[in-house]
Amino acid sequence: MSEKQTSGRGQRELRVRVKTAKGRKLSSTLWLERQLNDPYVIRAKKEGYRGRAAYKISELDDKYGFLKPGARVVDLGCAPGGWCQVAVDRVNALSQNPKKPVGYVLGVDLQ
Repeated sequence: MSEKQTSGRGQRELRVRVKTAKGRKLSSTLWLERQLNDPYVIRAKKEGYRGRAAYKISELDDKYGFLKPGARVVDLGCAPGGWCQVAVDRVNALSQNPKKPVGYVLGVDLQ
C-alpha cells in the first residue's frame, strides 16, 4: 500500500499546506509544513514507527550489522523511541522468530 496521493492531473504528490499560523512564527509554520510533507515522516507513520529516525538506525545496521539476534542493547536518551523499535525487531527481543536467539533492549531517558 505504497500508493502516492496525486491530484489526478499528473504524477505530483499532494502537499499538505498549513493554513493558519495560530500565533506561530513564520519559521515554525514553515518547519511544520516541511515536517508534514516529509516522505520519511509519512512512511514512518504508515509503518508504525515513532519517528523518522528509525530509518537512520536501520540504514546503519544494514551497513554495519551491529544489531544481531540475541544481542543486548541499551539506548540512552531513547525518546521518542524509534531506535528502540528497530532494535527490538532486529535483536528478536519479542521472540517473533523462534529459530533465532532472543535479545534484550533497554531504553532509558530522563522523563
